Amino acid sequence: MIDIDPRQQQVSTLSDEGRLGEALALLQELYAEAECEPAPDRTRYFMTLFQWQLLTEKYPPACTALAAVRDEQAARLLAGELHAGREDSEASRKEPWRRVSRFALIIDMNRTLGDAHATRALFLQLEASQPELARRYAWQALPDIVEAGDFLLADRYRGNPLALLDEVNQTALRMPLFPPDGKAPRLGAELMNLAGEVRVGIAVLRGLGHEAQAAALRTALLAGLAAGPLRTLAERELDEPGTISRELGAHQMACENKALPGQATPA
Repeated sequence: MIDIDPRQQQVSTLSDEGRLGEALALLQELYAEAECEPAPDRTRYFMTLFQWQLLTEKYPPACTALAAVRDEQAARLLAGELHAGREDSEASRKEPWRRVSRFALIIDMNRTLGDAHATRALFLQLEASQPELARRYAWQALPDIVEAGDFLLADRYRGNPLALLDEVNQTALRMPLFPPDGKAPRLGAELMNLAGEVRVGIAVLRGLGHEAQAAALRTALLAGLAAGPLRTLAERELDEPGTISRELGAHQMACENKALPGQATPA
């Protein structure tokens, strides 16, 4: 279970009371603490940046402050610091998969700020100075590069958008789309990744004027998936990005509510 810092609740209280400047100052404090920790994991940033995103919707100075920490993150990335937080050799060796990619953190900040062009600009800097790193990060940057309208750049880095199709179909033979008891929704996650790759491919093809190829790619995805909920959910994801994530979240919440005392339905 994730331990929630009580100051996170304090941020919510301050925001609800309209004390927005104080809420921002506390978020900045929480963020700065995470950045000073050796190899902080993702949970140290998740709630802070989520609440920061909510604050940007009603308090413009929160956007300015977030842009400032975004710029600092970008400078550190370009200087070769690939992970967020303070570097520590011992901490970095323990569960390295939990390390926070600085590039991914910057992308999240840019999406909160609605600044896809900043992601594209940073990616171009990486491409010029550290091309191997740019290739490694390209899959994360592609949606923002497409949103920024640079279809030629996106076309250089996108792979086969249907590469995950067989894997998704194989997983569908073994696992349900909505697993019981709150288990990890592996099939849903794989389907979300596949649909995301295809959505980027469609956008790039359309942006380059290849409408027929874009339509054929969509048809190939839907034809390649088994008819039923899998295909239906993939189609909805293409039309409304985020659908799969919302459906999985709703299912997870239903599972948790069912497990609460007094919530179980009679047999």
